[in-house]
Amino acid sequence: MYSLPVRRLKEILSHVVPGSTLGPVEEVKSPQLPRLYILNMSDDRRLLLSFAPSLAVRLLRHEATIMASEAILVSFLGESTRRPGTIGSPRNQTDARPRDTGFSGLVPKLLKHSSNNREMAYPYSIFEPTTGTPLSTLNPQLSIPDRCLIDKEVGHMARALASLTSPTGTFGMVSRVIPDPFIAHSSTAPKPVGSKTWSEAFNTLLEAILRDGEDMAVLLPYEGIRAHFQRMSWRLDAITSPRLVILDINSETNVMVERVSHDIASKDSTESVRLTGLRNWSQGIFGDPLIANCFDDPSEGFLEGWREGGEEVIEDEENKEARLLLYRCYRAIVSIVTEYYRPKGDSSKRELDGRRTLTSTLAGLDKMHNDIDEELKRVRSVSTDTGDPKRQKLDEE
Repeated sequence: MYSLPVRRLKEILSHVVPGSTLGPVEEVKSPQLPRLYILNMSDDRRLLLSFAPSLAVRLLRHEATIMASEAILVSFLGESTRRPGTIGSPRNQTDARPRDTGFSGLVPKLLKHSSNNREMAYPYSIFEPTTGTPLSTLNPQLSIPDRCLIDKEVGHMARALASLTSPTGTFGMVSRVIPDPFIAHSSTAPKPVGSKTWSEAFNTLLEAILRDGEDMAVLLPYEGIRAHFQRMSWRLDAITSPRLVILDINSETNVMVERVSHDIASKDSTESVRLTGLRNWSQGIFGDPLIANCFDDPSEGFLEGWREGGEEVIEDEENKEARLLLYRCYRAIVSIVTEYYRPKGDSSKRELDGRRTLTSTLAGLDKMHNDIDEELKRVRSVSTDTGDPKRQKLDEE
């Protein structure tokens, strides 16, 4: 267990939760990158302390700002439930009606965040967490109806998040789009550098993980992957609304659930499960909702929850299969490269699974490219055979 600076932590908590003192501290075992601790307070509250990974942990490029990204997103979502109208949609700014976000109670309350190393050696956040345990700890015990219910609630949450659009009108990771509310802004402070198009933002994500792989000499078909993106990037330009997406919203280690008892009679009761939120909110991005892992072979329960969330927000559905292939390719590369940066006991199996997915996805992209080429050849052949109508009339004359 990391040796917490308890004296400094107590001083910070005296300002965060005045009138309450720190009791026992419990480490939370989690596969997530941040180090997590439950803070038991004297007023019976249980707070969650999230520390940045230690310097010994090798991070991928997109993971370098996970602490700031999570704090910015949780703050943004908190504001979206308090302000009238829809954040990021100017036409609704004068609407005085309270907004029903669809994810109220699923987002933790951020009490304190620090992005510097001066206070406790590492960036950290303190939350009033939501309840529950990771779905991965309950999944083998869940009945089919219970799992279907959780999938449906995840669909509801994903659709509610997708109703929020970028407040700056740009695309990219949350930390690149929304100004950090936890640092003093001045004329010299760094400004958000979101992308103007979704193809540019996705290319930033893709290039980051490819460069991570190149840095570790991971064997991957880099030229082929980049060529596929260049050929398909124009399909991403059809996305014009930067919608909020959580990339790992469907990960069983990230989805939090809890069992709920229902009294039927004085002596009998039954249990069900319900979604309580996410363990980690750092993988937020404004872009195409289809990039989230929940759209990779989505369950019927998820799709039902998504459709019940309102009118469809997926743009250019006609060409979504090409985009889904690109996103699946990106996720497969991330899964492969991650095992080289942070190997575990089962890394070989995880890498092999990632490589199988990448191989099948690249084959799908190759087939799609060949089909397009064949279609273009057919069109050109027909055009050549029929000739230009005006030229044909002149020849006849």
